[in-house]
Amino acid sequence: MAITHEKMIEIQDLWFEYPNKRIALKGIDLHIHPGEKTALVGLNGAGKSTLLLHLNGILNGHGTIWIDGIRLTANTVGQVRALVGLVFQSPDDQLFSPTVFEDVAYGPIYQGLPPEEIEARVRMALNMVGMQDYGDRAPYHLSVGEKKRVAIATVLSMQPKILALDEPSAGLDPRARRSLINLLKGLPHTMLIATHDLGLVEEVASRVLVMSEGKITADGKTEHILKDKETLQKYLL
Repeated sequence: MAITHEKMIEIQDLWFEYPNKRIALKGIDLHIHPGEKTALVGLNGAGKSTLLLHLNGILNGHGTIWIDGIRLTANTVGQVRALVGLVFQSPDDQLFSPTVFEDVAYGPIYQGLPPEEIEARVRMALNMVGMQDYGDRAPYHLSVGEKKRVAIATVLSMQPKILALDEPSAGLDPRARRSLINLLKGLPHTMLIATHDLGLVEEVASRVLVMSEGKITADGKTEHILKDKETLQKYLL
Protein backbone atom coordinates (compact mmCIF):
# COMPACT_ATOMS: atom_id res chain seq x y z
CA MET A 1 0.00 0.00 0.00
CA ALA A 2 1.41 3.38 -0.98
CA ILE A 3 1.77 5.97 1.76
CA THR A 4 1.12 9.60 0.86
CA HIS A 5 1.31 12.88 2.70
CA GLU A 6 -2.48 13.11 2.42
CA LYS A 7 -2.56 10.88 5.51
CA MET A 8 -1.23 12.47 8.68
CA ILE A 9 -1.30 9.14 10.52
CA GLU A 10 -1.02 5.76 8.77
CA ILE A 11 -0.84 2.50 10.72
CA GLN A 12 -0.59 -0.92 9.12
CA ASP A 13 -1.04 -4.29 10.87
CA LEU A 14 0.09 -3.11 14.31
CA TRP A 15 0.37 -5.75 17.04
CA PHE A 16 1.56 -5.28 20.61
CA GLU A 17 2.02 -7.72 23.48
CA TYR A 18 2.81 -6.66 27.05
CA PRO A 19 5.44 -8.56 29.09
CA ASN A 20 2.65 -10.40 30.92
CA LYS A 21 1.69 -11.92 27.52
CA ARG A 22 -1.50 -9.89 27.23
CA ILE A 23 -1.98 -8.94 23.58
CA ALA A 24 -3.17 -5.33 23.64
CA LEU A 25 -3.26 -4.55 19.91
CA LYS A 26 -4.31 -7.07 17.29
CA GLY A 27 -3.57 -6.01 13.73
CA ILE A 28 -4.58 -2.34 13.83
CA ASP A 29 -5.03 -0.67 10.43
CA LEU A 30 -5.77 3.03 10.54
CA HIS A 31 -5.38 6.26 8.63
CA ILE A 32 -6.20 9.80 9.73
CA HIS A 33 -6.14 12.80 7.40
CA PRO A 34 -4.65 16.23 8.19
CA GLY A 35 -6.94 18.30 10.39
CA GLU A 36 -9.23 15.36 11.20
CA LYS A 37 -10.41 15.15 14.80
CA THR A 38 -10.96 11.49 15.65
CA ALA A 39 -12.24 9.99 18.89
CA LEU A 40 -11.01 6.62 20.08
CA VAL A 41 -13.62 5.01 22.33
CA GLY A 42 -14.07 1.68 24.09
CA LEU A 43 -14.12 0.05 27.50
CA ASN A 44 -11.10 0.00 29.81
CA GLY A 45 -8.52 -2.43 28.45
CA ALA A 46 -9.68 -2.04 24.85
CA GLY A 47 -6.23 -0.80 23.76
CA LYS A 48 -6.87 2.93 23.40
CA SER A 49 -3.97 4.21 25.49
CA THR A 50 -1.65 1.52 24.13
CA LEU A 51 -2.38 2.72 20.61
CA LEU A 52 -1.70 6.36 21.51
CA LEU A 53 1.66 5.45 23.05
CA HIS A 54 2.76 3.94 19.74
CA LEU A 55 2.35 7.20 17.83
CA ASN A 56 5.67 8.60 19.03
CA GLY A 57 7.54 5.44 19.90
CA ILE A 58 6.98 5.23 23.65
CA LEU A 59 5.76 1.70 22.94
CA ASN A 60 7.00 -0.33 19.99
CA GLY A 61 4.91 -3.13 18.57
CA HIS A 62 5.08 -5.09 15.35
CA GLY A 63 3.72 -3.22 12.38
CA THR A 64 4.28 -0.05 10.38
CA ILE A 65 3.54 3.51 11.50
CA TRP A 66 3.89 6.60 9.32
CA ILE A 67 3.50 10.12 10.73
CA ASP A 68 3.17 12.90 8.16
CA GLY A 69 5.00 10.79 5.60
CA ILE A 70 7.81 9.73 7.96
CA ARG A 71 8.07 6.07 8.86
CA LEU A 72 8.54 5.62 12.61
CA THR A 73 11.85 3.82 13.23
CA ALA A 74 14.65 4.01 15.77
CA ASN A 75 16.35 6.51 13.45
CA THR A 76 13.32 8.77 12.97
CA VAL A 77 11.76 8.68 16.43
CA GLY A 78 13.11 12.16 17.23
CA GLN A 79 11.50 13.64 14.12
CA VAL A 80 8.23 11.89 14.83
CA ARG A 81 8.10 13.02 18.46
CA ALA A 82 8.38 16.61 17.25
CA LEU A 83 5.24 16.02 15.18
CA VAL A 84 3.13 14.26 17.82
CA GLY A 85 2.14 16.05 21.00
CA LEU A 86 1.07 13.40 23.52
CA VAL A 87 -1.03 14.58 26.46
CA PHE A 88 -1.31 12.02 29.26
CA GLN A 89 -4.47 11.35 31.23
CA SER A 90 -2.97 12.71 34.45
CA PRO A 91 -1.38 16.15 34.04
CA ASP A 92 0.83 15.35 37.04
CA ASP A 93 2.68 12.92 34.74
CA GLN A 94 3.51 15.85 32.47
CA LEU A 95 4.15 18.75 34.86
CA PHE A 96 7.26 18.61 37.00
CA SER A 97 8.94 22.05 36.95
CA PRO A 98 8.77 24.77 39.63
CA THR A 99 6.71 27.08 37.39
CA VAL A 100 4.22 26.81 34.54
CA PHE A 101 6.57 28.76 32.27
CA GLU A 102 9.39 26.29 32.85
CA ASP A 103 7.13 23.32 32.16
CA VAL A 104 5.95 24.79 28.87
CA ALA A 105 9.51 25.80 27.95
CA TYR A 106 10.91 22.31 28.53
CA GLY A 107 10.17 20.98 25.05
CA PRO A 108 11.55 23.98 23.12
CA ILE A 109 14.68 23.92 25.31
CA TYR A 110 15.12 20.23 24.53
CA GLN A 111 14.75 21.09 20.85
CA GLY A 112 17.75 23.41 21.19
CA LEU A 113 15.92 26.61 20.26
CA PRO A 114 17.41 30.04 21.07
CA PRO A 115 16.10 31.83 24.18
CA GLU A 116 14.02 34.38 22.26
CA GLU A 117 12.29 31.61 20.30
CA ILE A 118 11.64 29.65 23.51
CA GLU A 119 10.06 32.72 25.08
CA ALA A 120 7.84 33.27 22.02
CA ARG A 121 6.79 29.62 21.90
CA VAL A 122 5.84 29.59 25.59
CA ARG A 123 3.82 32.79 25.32
CA MET A 124 2.06 31.51 22.22
CA ALA A 125 1.19 28.17 23.81
CA LEU A 126 -0.11 29.69 27.04
CA ASN A 127 -2.22 32.15 25.06
CA MET A 128 -3.70 29.31 23.02
CA VAL A 129 -4.95 27.56 26.16
CA GLY A 130 -6.00 30.72 27.99
CA MET A 131 -3.28 30.44 30.64
CA GLN A 132 -1.21 33.48 29.65
CA ASP A 133 -1.31 34.93 33.16
CA TYR A 134 -0.11 31.75 34.89
CA GLY A 135 3.53 31.57 33.78
CA ASP A 136 4.94 32.29 37.24
CA ARG A 137 2.53 29.99 39.08
CA ALA A 138 3.56 26.66 40.56
CA PRO A 139 1.77 23.82 38.71
CA TYR A 140 0.91 21.98 41.91
CA HIS A 141 -1.16 24.98 43.05
CA LEU A 142 -3.42 24.79 39.99
CA SER A 143 -6.80 23.12 39.70
CA VAL A 144 -7.11 19.92 37.68
CA GLY A 145 -8.65 21.83 34.78
CA GLU A 146 -5.85 24.39 34.81
CA LYS A 147 -3.25 21.63 34.95
CA LYS A 148 -4.84 19.97 31.91
CA ARG A 149 -4.61 23.23 29.97
CA VAL A 150 -0.97 23.66 30.93
CA ALA A 151 -0.25 20.04 29.95
CA ILE A 152 -1.70 20.79 26.51
CA ALA A 153 0.43 23.95 26.35
CA THR A 154 3.57 21.90 27.02
CA VAL A 155 3.03 20.08 23.74
CA LEU A 156 1.71 23.07 21.79
CA SER A 157 4.97 24.89 22.51
CA MET A 158 6.73 22.27 20.40
CA GLN A 159 4.40 23.11 17.48
CA PRO A 160 3.29 19.56 16.72
CA LYS A 161 1.02 18.70 13.83
CA ILE A 162 -0.84 16.04 15.83
CA LEU A 163 -2.35 16.06 19.31
CA ALA A 164 -2.82 12.64 20.92
CA LEU A 165 -4.91 13.07 24.08
CA ASP A 166 -5.62 10.37 26.64
CA GLU A 167 -8.88 10.94 28.56
CA PRO A 168 -8.57 14.76 28.46
CA SER A 169 -11.82 15.42 30.36
CA ALA A 170 -11.26 12.85 33.14
CA GLY A 171 -11.53 14.38 36.61
CA LEU A 172 -12.84 17.76 35.46
CA ASP A 173 -15.78 19.59 36.98
CA PRO A 174 -18.52 20.72 34.54
CA ARG A 175 -17.10 24.22 34.04
CA ALA A 176 -13.55 22.98 33.43
CA ARG A 177 -14.87 20.29 31.08
CA ARG A 178 -16.80 22.88 29.06
CA SER A 179 -13.70 25.06 28.87
CA LEU A 180 -11.62 22.11 27.66
CA ILE A 181 -14.16 21.15 25.00
CA ASN A 182 -14.19 24.71 23.67
CA LEU A 183 -10.39 24.70 23.60
CA LEU A 184 -10.18 21.43 21.64
CA LYS A 185 -12.87 22.58 19.20
CA GLY A 186 -10.86 25.71 18.48
CA LEU A 187 -7.46 24.10 17.89
CA PRO A 188 -6.59 23.37 14.23
CA HIS A 189 -4.48 20.27 14.88
CA THR A 190 -5.06 16.74 13.72
CA MET A 191 -6.32 14.97 16.86
CA LEU A 192 -6.67 11.43 18.14
CA ILE A 193 -8.60 11.54 21.41
CA ALA A 194 -8.98 8.47 23.63
CA THR A 195 -12.00 9.06 25.84
CA HIS A 196 -15.07 7.66 27.60
CA ASP A 197 -16.75 11.08 27.40
CA LEU A 198 -19.33 10.70 24.62
CA GLY A 199 -20.50 14.28 25.10
CA LEU A 200 -16.99 15.50 24.30
CA VAL A 201 -16.90 13.12 21.35
CA GLU A 202 -20.13 14.52 19.97
CA GLU A 203 -18.89 18.11 20.16
CA VAL A 204 -15.24 17.77 19.16
CA ALA A 205 -14.80 14.75 16.89
CA SER A 206 -16.00 14.31 13.32
CA ARG A 207 -15.06 10.62 13.33
CA VAL A 208 -15.20 7.81 15.88
CA LEU A 209 -13.15 4.63 16.12
CA VAL A 210 -14.56 2.00 18.47
CA MET A 211 -12.01 -0.38 20.02
CA SER A 212 -12.59 -3.71 21.74
CA GLU A 213 -10.00 -6.27 22.85
CA GLY A 214 -7.22 -4.68 20.82
CA LYS A 215 -9.15 -4.31 17.58
CA ILE A 216 -11.01 -1.51 15.83
CA THR A 217 -14.56 -2.84 15.67
CA ALA A 218 -16.32 0.20 14.18
CA ASP A 219 -15.19 3.29 12.28
CA GLY A 220 -17.51 6.01 11.07
CA LYS A 221 -18.83 9.53 11.30
CA THR A 222 -19.56 10.63 14.85
CA GLU A 223 -23.28 11.15 14.31
CA HIS A 224 -23.64 7.67 12.84
CA ILE A 225 -21.68 5.85 15.57
CA LEU A 226 -23.44 7.67 18.41
CA LYS A 227 -26.84 6.74 16.95
CA ASP A 228 -25.88 3.08 16.58
CA LYS A 229 -27.43 1.70 19.75
CA GLU A 230 -26.27 -1.85 19.04
CA THR A 231 -22.63 -0.80 18.79
CA LEU A 232 -22.86 1.43 21.86
CA GLN A 233 -24.41 -1.33 23.99
CA LYS A 234 -21.97 -3.96 22.79
CA TYR A 235 -18.70 -2.04 23.07
CA LEU A 236 -19.22 1.06 25.23
CA LEU A 237 -21.93 0.44 27.83
